[in-house]
Amino acid sequence: MDNNRQVDTRMTADQDQSAFDSLLDGLDKKFMIYKIDSEGLVLGTNTRFLEKSGWTPKRVLGKPFKIMFPDTKEGKADVLKVWRRLRAGRPWQGDILQVTKAGEPYWVSLTAIPVFSGSRHLYTLMIEADRTEERALREKLESIAYTDPDTGLMNRHKLTEEAEQLIHKNRHFTFVYLAIENFHSLFDPGDKEAEKRILDEFVHGMKVYFRNSRFARIGMNEFAILTPLGSWFAEGFLQFLDEHPIQSDITGIPVKVSGGIAKFPDDQQSFKHLLSASSIARHRAMRDGGGLITSLSKPEQRTVARRLRIEQKLPAALEDGAIQAFFQPQLDMTTGRIIAAEALVRWEDRDLGNVTPSELIPVAEDAGLISALGAHVIEVAARQAASWKQEGLGVTVSCNTSVREFRAGDMVTKIRDILERTSCPPSLLELEITEKFAFEAEAEGEIMHQLKLLHDDGISFALDDFGTGYASFRYMQTVPIQKIKLGEEFIASFPTNDKVGRIVDGLVRFGHSLGLFVVAEGVEHEEVYKALADSGCDAVQGYHTGRPMPAEQLTALLREQALSKNN
Repeated sequence: MDNNRQVDTRMTADQDQSAFDSLLDGLDKKFMIYKIDSEGLVLGTNTRFLEKSGWTPKRVLGKPFKIMFPDTKEGKADVLKVWRRLRAGRPWQGDILQVTKAGEPYWVSLTAIPVFSGSRHLYTLMIEADRTEERALREKLESIAYTDPDTGLMNRHKLTEEAEQLIHKNRHFTFVYLAIENFHSLFDPGDKEAEKRILDEFVHGMKVYFRNSRFARIGMNEFAILTPLGSWFAEGFLQFLDEHPIQSDITGIPVKVSGGIAKFPDDQQSFKHLLSASSIARHRAMRDGGGLITSLSKPEQRTVARRLRIEQKLPAALEDGAIQAFFQPQLDMTTGRIIAAEALVRWEDRDLGNVTPSELIPVAEDAGLISALGAHVIEVAARQAASWKQEGLGVTVSCNTSVREFRAGDMVTKIRDILERTSCPPSLLELEITEKFAFEAEAEGEIMHQLKLLHDDGISFALDDFGTGYASFRYMQTVPIQKIKLGEEFIASFPTNDKVGRIVDGLVRFGHSLGLFVVAEGVEHEEVYKALADSGCDAVQGYHTGRPMPAEQLTALLREQALSKNN
C-alpha cells in the first residue's frame, strides 16, 4: 500500500515537471528570459534576451543581474527594490528600465518569480516583455497632452499636476500669473511668423529671468510660473523687460505685461486657490492701468479662500437641502396688508457661517451652479406658496432669476415640473428679472419665447431694481412685465433729496401709465414710507415693514392678518 502511494507521488511530480517544462518552452518563444541564483548571479538566458540586450553568454553568465540596469541613482534604486522582494521569497512585477551591453536604455515589463523545491530556493526566473515602443508612444502622447505646441511649455493640465505635486510635498513656491496685455496689437492678424517670434522671445525672457522655475502657457497670451523665488523678484520682471525689450515689428511698441502673484502656503493652500488669487490680482492690475505685477492683500486673500470654500461646499449643500429660503413681506400701501413675499436665499454653514446672497450668487454663476441654485429656491418658494394657499393664507411668492438660467433652454419644463410637484398654482409664483436680463431677453428670441410661455401659464414677472440699469425702455414693449420694483439707490434718499424725489415720483407715474404695479424696495424708515405713500406707490418692501424671516415666522404674521380681517 505504501509503495503504491510512493509511485503515485512520483508520477504526479513527473507530470508537474513536464507541465512546467512545457510552460517554459512556451514562454521561451514569446519572452526574454534569464535565471539568477540566490545571490543574484546570472545562471542562464534564452536567445531572445541575448538578441535584445546585446550580451553574450560568456559576458553575462556568473555576473550579478544588476549589470542589466543603468548605473544611475534611479537604476540602483530599481535593483534594490526588486532584490528585496526576491530575497524575501516573494515575486516582483512591474515596468522597469534596463540597458543593453552598449548602454542603450530599453523598457521591459518584468515578472520575477522565485522557484523553490520544498524550502530550498533553486533560482529566480526573470521573464521580460519589451515595452520600449509602447513607452515611447505613451511618452509622445503625454507630451501632446501636456505640452503647448507653440512654445514647448507645459499646458494648463500639466501645470495643475506639477503644482499639486509641490503642494503635496509642502514645497514653498510663488505662483506668478502673467499676461501680455497688447499681444494682438503686436503683429498683423494671421502673421504667424511674427506671432511666433513674440512668443519665443517672451518665453526666452521668462526662462532667463526666472531661473530654476517651471513655466506653462495657459492661454493665448497668458503664462504661469512656479518659482521658488519671492514676490519681490517676480515684480522685478517688468524692469527686466524694460532693459531687454520685446518690440513689435510693425509699430516698435514693446510688450506690455501685467501679472498677479500668490504664494504657497503663505497666501493660499491649494492650486485652485493660487490660480484664482493670482488671476484676480492680475485683472486688478489691468484695471488699474496695466504694466504692473502685484498680489492681493491679506484680507483679499482670505476673501478668495472663502469664495472657493463656498464653491467647494455648494454642490453638497444643494444636495442636502442646507440652502434655505427666508421670506420678506411686501405690504400694500392702501390696506397695510401683506400681499406678497420675496424668497431670499439663505445658507448657514457650520464652517463658513452665514453665506449671504451677495456671496453665494456670483459663486454659483462662476461654478455653473446658478441653474441648480435657482431651481432649488423656486421649488422651496413654490412649496411654501402652496402651503399658504392650502391654509387660506394665499400670497404671491417671488424669486430672483437670471438670464443664464434661461439660456439653458429648459426653464419652462423645469418650472412646470416644480409647480406640478408642489401643487402650486402658477398665479402664486412671480419671477423677478433685472433690466439687463430684460434687455438681453428682448434680443434673444429663445429666451423671449420661454418668458411668454410662462406668462401664458399664469406666472407673473417683476422688473427688479428698475431705473438703475439700462436706459433703453424698448424691452418694455415685448417682455411680459406686470410689476416694477424701484431700486434701493433711489429709495434711501427719497424724502431728503429733491432731485431723487422727483425721479421717484416720475418712475411711479411712468409705471402706472403702463398699467404696472409699483413696489419700492429698501424702505427702512417711517419718513420714507410716508413719502412713498404720498407719491402713489402701490407697495413697499424693506426693514421698516418686515425683515427677511423664516417661513414659520411669516406664517404667524399671515395668520394674525387673516384673523384681524375676519374680526
